[in-house]
Amino acid sequence: MRFAFLIYLFASVTSLHAEKPFDFASTPGKLPKQVRPTEYAIWVKPDLKKLAFAGRETVKLNVAEPTRELILNALDLTITDAEIDGKTVPKTAIKFDVKNELLTIATPEELTLGEHTLAIRFAGKINQFGRGLFYAKYQEQGTGAKKMFLGTQFEATDARRLFPCWDEPVFRARFQLTAVVPENWMAISNMPIVSEKKVAGGREVEFQPTPSMSSYLNVFCAGEFDAIESEVDGVKLRITTTKGKAESGRYALEATAQILHYYNEYFGISYPLPKLDQLAIPGGFGGAMENWGGITYYETALLFDPANSSAATKQRVYEVIAHEVAHQWFGDLVTMAWWDNLWLNEGFASWMGTKCTARFNPQWEVWLEKGIPRDPARRIGIAKEQAMEGDARATTHPIQQKVATEAEANSAFDDITYKKGQSFLRMLESFLGEEPFRDGIRRYMQAHKYSNSTTADLWNALSEASGKPIVEIAAGWTEQPGFPVVNMSRESNGKVALSQEHFTVNFRDNTDATWEIPLTYFIDGQSAPATLLMSGKMATLEDVPSDRALKLNVEGAGNYRVAYDEASWKLLLASLPGMNVPDQVNLLSDAWAFFQAGRQPFTFYTGLIDRLPPSTALAVREQIISAFNSIDHLLAGAPEQEQFRGYARRVLRPTLDTLTLQPKPGEPMTASLLRASLVQDLGWLGDEEVIKMCRQNFENYLKDRSSVPADLRAPTFAIAMRYGDAATWQKLHELGLKTTSTEEKQNYYDALAFASDPKLIQKSLAIALTDELPTSRAVFMVSKVARESDRPDLAWEFAEKNLKAIVAKVDALNANSYLPSLFTFFYDPARIEELKAFAQKNLSGPSRKPVEIASDEILFRADFRKRLIEQMHTLQ
Repeated sequence: MRFAFLIYLFASVTSLHAEKPFDFASTPGKLPKQVRPTEYAIWVKPDLKKLAFAGRETVKLNVAEPTRELILNALDLTITDAEIDGKTVPKTAIKFDVKNELLTIATPEELTLGEHTLAIRFAGKINQFGRGLFYAKYQEQGTGAKKMFLGTQFEATDARRLFPCWDEPVFRARFQLTAVVPENWMAISNMPIVSEKKVAGGREVEFQPTPSMSSYLNVFCAGEFDAIESEVDGVKLRITTTKGKAESGRYALEATAQILHYYNEYFGISYPLPKLDQLAIPGGFGGAMENWGGITYYETALLFDPANSSAATKQRVYEVIAHEVAHQWFGDLVTMAWWDNLWLNEGFASWMGTKCTARFNPQWEVWLEKGIPRDPARRIGIAKEQAMEGDARATTHPIQQKVATEAEANSAFDDITYKKGQSFLRMLESFLGEEPFRDGIRRYMQAHKYSNSTTADLWNALSEASGKPIVEIAAGWTEQPGFPVVNMSRESNGKVALSQEHFTVNFRDNTDATWEIPLTYFIDGQSAPATLLMSGKMATLEDVPSDRALKLNVEGAGNYRVAYDEASWKLLLASLPGMNVPDQVNLLSDAWAFFQAGRQPFTFYTGLIDRLPPSTALAVREQIISAFNSIDHLLAGAPEQEQFRGYARRVLRPTLDTLTLQPKPGEPMTASLLRASLVQDLGWLGDEEVIKMCRQNFENYLKDRSSVPADLRAPTFAIAMRYGDAATWQKLHELGLKTTSTEEKQNYYDALAFASDPKLIQKSLAIALTDELPTSRAVFMVSKVARESDRPDLAWEFAEKNLKAIVAKVDALNANSYLPSLFTFFYDPARIEELKAFAQKNLSGPSRKPVEIASDEILFRADFRKRLIEQMHTLQ
């Protein structure tokens, strides 16, 4: 096609802060920089009966400036004695700053420049809340015996709970671990085992020293484990599970070999460790952690049983492995200097993992996949849309956000860091081209391996490789919050006027924010898309035929929205039958966002749905299902809800009829995933035939587990419970108590959250106080009930009544946001003052931002619900 000319009407002027390349001395943090650890030798002996541990360590130090004290991190530890260069330190010279999690040791004499040695003996507690060294209980598969294992979770700042250390990412060192474990237990750490010997109380296991790395990447797990092994590119791969589950790791083992080999080639640096362990653990924390050489996963993120696992589980396993293995380079080999650049780890791993998954599994449509977070209070949807919905609010933050404290570091793990970071990198790669982008990544990895970096280092490497001004392009996307909407208006003589503004929901932005937008577009009926860089507030396209549809943001790869004038929108609607799925989804997502923002009426979104060609495309229908689900929850208790449900059923049911209620032999996995979503949503919306089928499926399942396909089990249980009684609740609960499969258990307990009877809702909530679920999952039972029962009032009353017990189970990454997030299900503005009063009395400073986010969400939901009710009469 002819490339249109871009006419800049005026250039944008930015005053954004230009970040500097990595420099150790100027990196943020609490710890002084004149002393750096170079090697740790750590010995730990857990006491499983007392749930405590004793330890000792020797740390080699490099002193760059003379000092009379050492300042490092320690938390919930007791120091029994310490020595510096072999000289005993008096106990009076050892002081804790509990608030700042610092340990200060006054030295017997001034430490001169050069090498010194610190030796410390210490003791601590083994906890159950997934921070530092933790334990978790589980039922062993096959025997049903109650067992326990030990694990660690150190990110962001919890290595200091196991051993005193310089627990900031910039203080890289080599770590050599020795641990004493029970005789029949397997022990795993970052590196292979050097030696083992019997000692009093068990077996002492010594591991090889690690390469130079950050403290939070250490790992230690021990228990009665099984393992399966393979090898790729000279690296020993091993999947480790609790006994009886190793074969369910076979798919993960095969996927890892494919993924690791691909990354070896992509990064141009081979995986540098001799082995890669991946451990499936049934508790302690809820996700996955990229510990170098010893990645830990919650079981459902690593195990796949071909006979009983769903297609969604298979896809999730591959995606999570691809994400975590990408971290072995981006995060481990090269680590962000400080937590304000966490996105360098998480945004990149999210992008790289999705790119890898799409390469080997194109049929999954992973860039358009509906993400369902384990925290029910977080947004559901396509990764880019999850980030954009939050980024359009006044409570958002830049990708690169200021992080001053450890608590703030834990709050940085959000959709902006992960998913906006991922979306921006995808947009940037699309603009630069795959090869220049990859070459820039290789330069970056080579320059900073076994070291730290800032975002500036990545931009410099990409600029050198591509010859394009990446720093100027990237600044607006990573250093200021939000994103733009491009307004498009056709003029005479084939000209199209473009303008950009900050896209907002629930607030008005009075600043003059501008982005350098890597625009992509195509003209219907012409051969290839075009790319241009919109650097100013306004621009003009030329030579665009007036009778042809013009689509901006090809396949929705760009992190911006597009508002078309009426003539252009009509042309796009007419071109829908020939439009590909990603572009259809992009139009749906933008139309839904414009309705949320109050820029368009409900009929703008529903009118687009009505013009879509009949299709069983997963991503198209999933976008509609997610929007409909949000609407239905918002209309709970309103007379207009039944009217909406009738409309929603009329839109969705034809797709299910085309797919059929039961699976067909040889159908694609996307058909199976869509059927499951439709069954659950149509059942929720009151489709009598679907409800009847789910009830019958559940009765059949109780007699014969194989009678219900794995993909339909979760929606079957959920709908059976939604319209079920106390007997249904009891049957699901019994199934949950008996199974040793974490995936099955989660399906049963998730279904209990769908109960609508207040008495049954209270029973579901009470599970959060038991040990029936791992602590990391038990707390989300409250959120799940708040969402699925449409009774957030009961969930909040329960949480407030059992505050201490609930909070004790919350892990580090959710510590600041968990309680405020329970208010995000309300739409009564009066709840805002209740939340603020509660926060003032019960929450710490780092929870201030989550309180603001929850308050904003309540206001948005109140306004959106009002608009929905007012416009419901427009439905056909």
